[in-house]
Amino acid sequence: MPYSTTRALIASALLAALLAVAQLNAGWRPGQAAAPAAETQVPGSAPFEGGEAVIRSVVTVYAERSVSRPVMVMNEAGEEGARNSAEDQTGWSWRSGSGFAVAQGGYVLTNFHVVSGARRIEARLANGRRVGAELIGADPLTDLALLRVQADLPVLEWGDDSALRLGAPVLAVGSPLDFHLSVSSGVVGGFARAYDGADPVGYIQHDAALNPGNSGGPLLDRHGHVVGVNTAIPQEAFFNVGISLAIPSGIAREVAETLIERGQLERGYLGLTVRALHGPLASAMGRQSGEGVLIEAVDPDSAAAGAGIRAGQTLLAVNGIDMSTPRDLARALLLARPGERAALSLHDGQARYRVEVWLDRRPDNQDLAASRDLGFEPVSRRGYGISFAASEGAGVQVASVVPGSPAAQAGLREGDAVLAIGATDITDADEAQVRLMLARRQVALRVLRGGDDAPRYIALALDEGATAHAPDHAAFADASGGPF
Repeated sequence: MPYSTTRALIASALLAALLAVAQLNAGWRPGQAAAPAAETQVPGSAPFEGGEAVIRSVVTVYAERSVSRPVMVMNEAGEEGARNSAEDQTGWSWRSGSGFAVAQGGYVLTNFHVVSGARRIEARLANGRRVGAELIGADPLTDLALLRVQADLPVLEWGDDSALRLGAPVLAVGSPLDFHLSVSSGVVGGFARAYDGADPVGYIQHDAALNPGNSGGPLLDRHGHVVGVNTAIPQEAFFNVGISLAIPSGIAREVAETLIERGQLERGYLGLTVRALHGPLASAMGRQSGEGVLIEAVDPDSAAAGAGIRAGQTLLAVNGIDMSTPRDLARALLLARPGERAALSLHDGQARYRVEVWLDRRPDNQDLAASRDLGFEPVSRRGYGISFAASEGAGVQVASVVPGSPAAQAGLREGDAVLAIGATDITDADEAQVRLMLARRQVALRVLRGGDDAPRYIALALDEGATAHAPDHAAFADASGGPF
């Protein structure tokens, strides 16, 4: 047989084998007609246990929230000495997230950042119908919120996140980029992951694709049970990079059940603001790097103050949990309740000692989830993560710094005075914000920090090409948090 004929027969056989494998993988069996190419799966046919009920339990959440952006204006065209300023242009915009039914009666769990500040909330059901929704309660600390939608939905079953193992298959259901009720798959990649240096949640890491709009949707095990609530991707990322973070079901279930029962959560409160002890700061305090956290401030009316705890001391452990970053303290107190006892181990500069404190009630804070916004307004790659306010002294004051942002990475802190942007002196907060918006990839700020004798220049850079990564303790060497 000629060589060319033999090669053609082998190629034909290989092609036939490949087609057979493809048909088998697609669910085709001998004796069946091939499925029409144009046929698509309908909602409810997800390839996991209880898929149809799961899809009917998940909703797309829409929240109408105010939007405000500065607009450049001139005092008068051609006027000598005229300078740029900013005016707020405010309106309302619908943004989407996800949620899922956790109890009969239309109770739906989602992320707090999905609905915070909304004047109207609606939910889109699996059949496409759009219904009203009401905010029942929220827990900003864990970034969870409970809605009640005007529909009866099948309730998803909770799974055990502690039973998960590395490499376990998981599925994420939600509405990324408003693609209604999409499913993505992946495996568990890690546990107890951090989002920033003070976040109390130890997230489940997985690689099922998450994008804006997935926030609040369920993370499911192979049985269709909820093992997590999809919440965030790394701060450096804007869209899916293969690292996704979900609130473990153990935390989410307790929050959901408490909100259903009481409408709010009350947590224990020590009254401490702490900073990580690493590098030169640890050496200066006579501590090993990562051994305890430095107490920066004590709320004068708190339980900690009543127990004699002072700024400058080192907090080594709480209830037997060693402290290394502010996040450790936040996690130790996450499930603590007012009136409960907390055993603290401290170092006062001379010796270690222990003290017992009965916790107060934690003050409400509605801003904790602002920087975890996967579903609505992720921090723009064009943003430096800093805002300004008027200052009584020279320049303008740094009002806020987004954790993990270029401003935070450069070491800027709330209360710093910004005297100039580039070579231009700054006296107006709106002007400072606009100049940052108009800056390109890099900008220099002349900064004076309280206690410093002279100002210094700090460079901010938008490193859009950097590989996104999930932060760990080493990334939070200068992390500060509190009061806890």
